[in-house]
Amino acid sequence: MKICALFGGPHKQGNTAHLLEHVLAGAQSRGHICQRFDLVDLDIRPCKGCMACKKPKAKGCVQKDDMGLIYEAIAQADLLIFASPLYWWNLAGPLKNAIDRFFALPFAAAKEQSLFAGKKLMLVMTSGQPASNDGREGLELILQKMCSFTGMTWVGTVTTGTNEIPVEQQPEICARAYATGANL
Repeated sequence: MKICALFGGPHKQGNTAHLLEHVLAGAQSRGHICQRFDLVDLDIRPCKGCMACKKPKAKGCVQKDDMGLIYEAIAQADLLIFASPLYWWNLAGPLKNAIDRFFALPFAAAKEQSLFAGKKLMLVMTSGQPASNDGREGLELILQKMCSFTGMTWVGTVTTGTNEIPVEQQPEICARAYATGANL
């Protein structure tokens, strides 16, 4: 299986990055091919809403930036992982910005016309709250609706509330993330 992980957090060695790395390590232990994009390092401009990508004979987004790398990886992937700290009950800006640019890809209510059809989607998320109060429910609902519309399958969420305890100091969370990746 090919996995495309879009990491939207600003801290490449932070809690969400560590949680994601455990998931990816588990997946790699089973022979899955993983590609991680640290979106904060890429030049990905916001969607202009120009609708040029939806004109007849359009060939994707008219903006020429690093989103082309993401488009190619998504087309080849079997599983997409969105990895982000929870910021105000939503994804961090770099990831939300990239997802908005998915608009240029073929998707449709008619699932057979969707580039996303048959792919799986997973969320890897951390928050500063205890896991019992991490606030992910609204975000999960949005991502589940995205899956329903585009023909993807929702896999679920790997999450923890750090509550001021770094992920790397929570061996049970790290082991659970690794096991999740190994069971994909």
